[in-house]
Amino acid sequence: MMRKNWLRGSALVLVLPLGCATTQYQPQLVARGELILRYDGGFVASAQGIKVAQGLSYRGLEQFVACVPDAQRHARSAQRHGGAAIALSVLGITLSLASMGSLVGLTDTPNQWAWLGGGLATGAVGLTLSALSWREKNQANGHALDAINYYNDAVGSLGASCRDLRYPPAAGPVAPVGDDASVTSQDSLR
Repeated sequence: MMRKNWLRGSALVLVLPLGCATTQYQPQLVARGELILRYDGGFVASAQGIKVAQGLSYRGLEQFVACVPDAQRHARSAQRHGGAAIALSVLGITLSLASMGSLVGLTDTPNQWAWLGGGLATGAVGLTLSALSWREKNQANGHALDAINYYNDAVGSLGASCRDLRYPPAAGPVAPVGDDASVTSQDSLR
């Protein structure tokens, strides 16, 4: 009885991480050129309500962040790793399905073990390629997030974009500079 409960609990723990995720939060205040990222089955980067790039390919991100060298470098890496993830995934799935063809070998009695061995080897290669695809996907998403952060820190969150590098005036009061700033901060502590 205890073993059955343990098996049920283990099955539940294995199934839980396979669920899908979506982003429910919508930013309330976004600067004019700022990139925002949402997740709904895949990452989507947008600015001013217009989709800029979408994972895994991240096409368009490099051009959008081109005025920030670090952001451009990460966007290029995101696109490269995303393309590799897609290619490895397709190859992995193809080889895994092809390995099922080895079951035909069960009818070829004298050579059935060669067929099954070849099928197992092909399946193992397919599984390995799929695992490498997962790694490339994580790399692509990480580089895309870095590109967006570098861009927003340098340009986007300040209200500009690479296409229009005019920064809007500050909305609040200007912070005091010099000796007045230290006196004001010391007086406010008392």
